Amino acid sequence: MKRTKTSLGWLAAVLLVLQLAACGSLMPKGTRVDWSEFTLSAAPNANQNSPVAVDVVMVLDDAMLARLAELPASKWFGARADLQKTFPQSLAYHSWELVPGQTIRVPASTFGSPRVAAVLVFANYNTPGANRARVEDLKGAVVARFDIQSFDVSTTR
Repeated sequence: MKRTKTSLGWLAAVLLVLQLAACGSLMPKGTRVDWSEFTLSAAPNANQNSPVAVDVVMVLDDAMLARLAELPASKWFGARADLQKTFPQSLAYHSWELVPGQTIRVPASTFGSPRVAAVLVFANYNTPGANRARVEDLKGAVVARFDIQSFDVSTTR
């Protein structure tokens, strides 16, 4: 009888640990951001010789990622304040505006090292299109290059 109580106790403990893990209480979800620097660089003719607004968005959960993954930049810039107010635990973003020819080096401390589902960059171009990119590598130095009608994001370690 004593052995059965001990086995049931262990089983209950294991089930509790599994339940907590499923809720994310023991094992945080996402990948930790570990950048050394984030550089924003606008070509001399970027955005058809106009300033370009740029947001780097830390997406903190999968549900928000599903919502933002297909959102074009034009809609992001119109909805970002409402999204932040409605879902403060699901995303965080940092904003800049670059003029053509400008380079901004953002220290890693600006972003911290949160665990994220993804990081997206939105650029408010004058031309239509998604104007959205996902930062694939969350370690090393990130460079976002803004050209006349589009941009790209790359990472070096």
